[in-house]
Amino acid sequence: MLWWVERFERRVLEPAPDWRYRVLAAGGFVTIPVLIVERLLSKVMAAAVEPVHTLFDAFVIAGAVEETGKATCIVLLSRGVLGPRTRYGAFLYALHASMGFAVVENVVALLRTPDFEALTQRFILRAYLAVPMHLATGGVLGFLWARRRFDRNALGLPAGLSLAVLLHGGFDALLFGVDRLPEGEDLARSICASVAFVLPLIGLLVLAYFAHRLRALDADDDRGRPRGRRSSVRVDPPPTTPQDPPDDREPAA
Repeated sequence: MLWWVERFERRVLEPAPDWRYRVLAAGGFVTIPVLIVERLLSKVMAAAVEPVHTLFDAFVIAGAVEETGKATCIVLLSRGVLGPRTRYGAFLYALHASMGFAVVENVVALLRTPDFEALTQRFILRAYLAVPMHLATGGVLGFLWARRRFDRNALGLPAGLSLAVLLHGGFDALLFGVDRLPEGEDLARSICASVAFVLPLIGLLVLAYFAHRLRALDADDDRGRPRGRRSSVRVDPPPTTPQDPPDDREPAA
């Protein structure tokens, strides 16, 4: 999936060609403290009644904690000269942070399987459901962050983080609903499963739109038509041609 989004843009002017992979590694490392915080919060809310327990697990433990961890990686690793030079470069930073988190989270989840059959089922489900949704929420975060860095009147990282938390929490609430709805709620359980199954496809389509939009704005800057607060590509002034020295000779009679 990272190859899919990287192939759109070969001209990303980042501080170093491999810097986005360091962001990916940071997203993986931040998974460890995030999992510790999630476990502590789960113990605090273990006695909560439904639906408070499920909503807290979905929107706070999964949504807020995990998306804040991704945003922290982006903020800490993109300051000053390490910041992205294009909108699409900022978008890639967010996607790499999300994928680094998704890789480690999925490995930890797969290690908890009791047998090979359960491992296979969980692998397929998480590959289709969890990984695209992590990319989608990271794409929302990265898109609004990229627009704020280069354009006027954009919402920025706080709005992107809030929207990512809502999307992440809503998706997890659907998955929790499939397991936690009481007996006799088969219709509601089927609706939750159907919507959760479709959301990853929608998320990939949204990522494609974000990529197209940011590339178009960067292309406008390349053509010398800045669209925002500052151009993502520096446009040099046209070179001046040296003028001939003044001729002091008197004109011929």
